[in-house]
Amino acid sequence: MQVAIGWTLLLTGGFLYVAQLVSSVNFGLAQRLGIQESPDEADSVLQTAERLAAYWDLVTLGWVPIAGLLMILDHGWWPVVALLAGAIYLDASGREAAKIISLRKEGFRLGTVNQQRIFFGSYIVMAVIGLTLIVYSVAILVS
Repeated sequence: MQVAIGWTLLLTGGFLYVAQLVSSVNFGLAQRLGIQESPDEADSVLQTAERLAAYWDLVTLGWVPIAGLLMILDHGWWPVVALLAGAIYLDASGREAAKIISLRKEGFRLGTVNQQRIFFGSYIVMAVIGLTLIVYSVAILVS
């Protein structure tokens, strides 16, 4: 099970990390690829927030694929790194969801309906990954 979770983290976390890398390097390209909100359908305040968040995500979101790699290699540090990564993902997903809900309530344009569903779905996936990592890591650390 550890190796399967590791590969899931490496691939899923790696994809999300690469998306934020593209967003950090070339936000317009990220918008054209659909990994950021369409500039025609989103208010500038959201676009600015997402652009700046992408920079911070380069520091924080890299821990999940690292945890996945450590799990695959069965490195002794994987439970600690996975616990840290899970906490970061759970926090990031909750904060992003709260931000989007708040902006929607205040009437901001947040991209197309399809984009909003996909992005909000990614927050749910991140929360599930975060919770899974926290529970699994704690179980290993206390056993």
